[in-house]
Amino acid sequence: MPHKSYDPLAAIPSPEAVRERLSQTLVLAEKFRILLEVAERLQLADRLQLADRPPSTEKGGRPND
Repeated sequence: MPHKSYDPLAAIPSPEAVRERLSQTLVLAEKFRILLEVAERLQLADRLQLADRPPSTEKGGRPND
């Protein structure tokens, strides 16, 4: 059975129900904001760590310049 997409305007809920859903959504958005910040910091740390490594050498070759 295909999944029916959610349409918030299909039926008008009570203001209390909208406030509750909005509150839940804002909490989730804040969690995603924190997750994004952590992911970006980890990615930056990985890039900095790679930049600090000396150039690798291939078998019998010279260091990469």
